[in-house]
Amino acid sequence: MVKVEFKLNGRSVRPNDIANQLEKAMMKQVQDRITHKLRNVRDPETGAAPTIKVIGRSLDNLSFEVAGSPALIEEVKRRLR
Repeated sequence: MVKVEFKLNGRSVRPNDIANQLEKAMMKQVQDRITHKLRNVRDPETGAAPTIKVIGRSLDNLSFEVAGSPALIEEVKRRLR
C-alpha cells in the first residue's frame, strides 16, 4: 500500500483540510510581504507608520485600505506597485 502524507510548512496536514491550510499559508505570505515592503515607511511630518487593512473572503477577492496622511498613503501605494 502506498502512503501519501501532506506537509505544509513542516507540519502534517490532513487531506480534507489541505485547502484551508494552503489558504492560511498564502494569507500569511501576503501579510509578510506587505510588512517587509512597508517596514520602513513613515509619515514625513509625524513619523507615524501606516495602518494597512486587508479585506476579503478569499485570496481571489482581496482589497487593501491604507490609513494615514495623504503623503504616507502615496508612499505606501508607490512601494506596493
